[in-house]
Amino acid sequence: MNEYELMTVFHPRLNADETTAAIAAVEAQIVANGGEMLSTDVWGRRRLAYPIKGYLEGTYTLMTLKMPAEAAVPVERWLQISEASLRHLLIRGIIPFEPQSRGRDGGGYGRDDDGRDDRDDRDDREDRRDRGDRDVDAGDGGDDRDEPAEG
Repeated sequence: MNEYELMTVFHPRLNADETTAAIAAVEAQIVANGGEMLSTDVWGRRRLAYPIKGYLEGTYTLMTLKMPAEAAVPVERWLQISEASLRHLLIRGIIPFEPQSRGRDGGGYGRDDDGRDDRDDRDDREDRRDRGDRDVDAGDGGDDRDEPAEG
């Protein structure tokens, strides 16, 4: 048996009792196909990133489960035709979720403790040579469109 995570977004028109019944129906479908539930985490009603079937909100649930690989197809097929489910994603393997705390400055990603980015020091670079006077108008003599086009 493989371990899976199932994220489901349920229809926003479902009340609390109907959502609980829909979650129980998904769990029953998993068990009926030879699987076992490990945990169910109801995230609650949240705003969707984009409209799905005209709705801007949905009730999110994250389920971890074990089931045979051949049971994934009938469970997903059942979720696709279920009217309670707006969208779902079934992935193999359980991905541990550890939120990273961010400091007051919002750093923490790619930064050292002193706030500098984690690139190597640039002491090993050569000294830059003098590039001389740059004349931006000394181009290649390309078409400046100052003269009327011939033709």
